[in-house]
Amino acid sequence: MFLIKFLWCGVLYFFFSGATAQTYQASVSEGSSFTLNGSSNINEFRLVYTGSFGSGSKVRIKKEESRLNVKASALNLGVLDFKSANSYITKDFRKMLRADVYPTLSIEVLSVWLQKNQPDKISALINLTIAGCTKQELITLAITEQKDAFLQCKGSHAISLKKYALVAPKKALGAVQVNDNVTIDMLLNLQYKKAD
Repeated sequence: MFLIKFLWCGVLYFFFSGATAQTYQASVSEGSSFTLNGSSNINEFRLVYTGSFGSGSKVRIKKEESRLNVKASALNLGVLDFKSANSYITKDFRKMLRADVYPTLSIEVLSVWLQKNQPDKISALINLTIAGCTKQELITLAITEQKDAFLQCKGSHAISLKKYALVAPKKALGAVQVNDNVTIDMLLNLQYKKAD
């Protein structure tokens, strides 16, 4: 839902730039994905989000110059909904994020805007909370119109595990170490409409 909220707000800015405060509803269509990619000193790994993206949400947006201010509740993604083909990687990921204490990743959209001279890209400032630690991140995604009221939004964003006070797993007495940077790959197929 987080990505839905900021992406469709950027989309709406793109298509409805003359609008002031309006309410819209968006939903993620089939083929959408959210993946975490990382590596260690010996191999690469990926965790795919297998949970629901939701059926849409209503969000109030207000245009101020080149930005859209977003009023929406935070999105909570279940840590247990991220899975790897390797069960040991899934288990280590859950342990690192302390899923028993912090069962969700929380994402709150603060602001959305179009990039200068790149009308097919949007940026969003967000608060990302992982294992109880909140930091701001700036995310950029490319927007492609697929057909009427459908858009595809795609991008990648790297985060540092240390920034969120996470200790990367070490195996084999420290011989295998996970690298600090993890990349989030996002592909969202969005359908949007003006809410009643």
